[in-house]
Amino acid sequence: MQSPGDSRSKKQEASIHDSSFIIHDSGRKADFGSPLGVIGRLLFAFVASQLVAVVFIAFFWGLANFSTDLENSAAAQFIYVLISEALAIGLVYFFLKLRDLSFRDIGLGRWPTWRDLKVGLVGFGVFYAILIVSTIILAYLIPSFDVDQAQDVGFNSLNTSLDRLIAFVALVLIPPVGEEILMRGYLYTGLRSRLGFVWAMLITSVLFGLAHLEFGREAPVVWVAAVHTFILSVVLVYVRERTGALYAAILLHVLNNGVAFAVHFL
Repeated sequence: MQSPGDSRSKKQEASIHDSSFIIHDSGRKADFGSPLGVIGRLLFAFVASQLVAVVFIAFFWGLANFSTDLENSAAAQFIYVLISEALAIGLVYFFLKLRDLSFRDIGLGRWPTWRDLKVGLVGFGVFYAILIVSTIILAYLIPSFDVDQAQDVGFNSLNTSLDRLIAFVALVLIPPVGEEILMRGYLYTGLRSRLGFVWAMLITSVLFGLAHLEFGREAPVVWVAAVHTFILSVVLVYVRERTGALYAAILLHVLNNGVAFAVHFL
């Protein structure tokens, strides 16, 4: 006969909401500070990294007689993406060190495994299934919801094969690493150390969606980009929670950006 304790134990083992990844190497619970503090530091890292990248392009890149036109120069756009993502990661490292933490505490504490590959691929399929269904529902319920709105990803002038390669690296490979360390790594793990799975997932995904909310050239808000990235973040958070690491989420993010790159440019 199964005891109540055994039943509870099995339920706990079957639950996806295993927060064991927020336990520090020392055995104590990793202390990221209050949820508001985590969000505030995240926003600072996001804004500061963008501003520094813009200043670098406007002044130092221009002093070297390179084009500073982010709209039409693939090289300038690449440097902008590289600097902003690298600085964001650097600020995350600084915030972690202030609390005696490291990248191990936000999902980079082990080597990737075959399970990460499997979960990432399955998550990619699940994401697109959810995206298709939700898009159909939104278009039906909100007729004014424009599912064909194009997101401005930069790189508006790709004239050579080198330009296309640079754009691929800057859009498909670099952002998934930087954004996963920042969002599902630092933000989600920090929130998860104090909040339940659902609240940590919702806050992370709303902020991720808002970060991708933009205005089109004709001034309408590109809501489809925010909705797309909100749904993507929900799946990424699930994958992060399921595996206890960032590798599967990074893979899923790379695959999504690869599809978007192919649709947009090819």
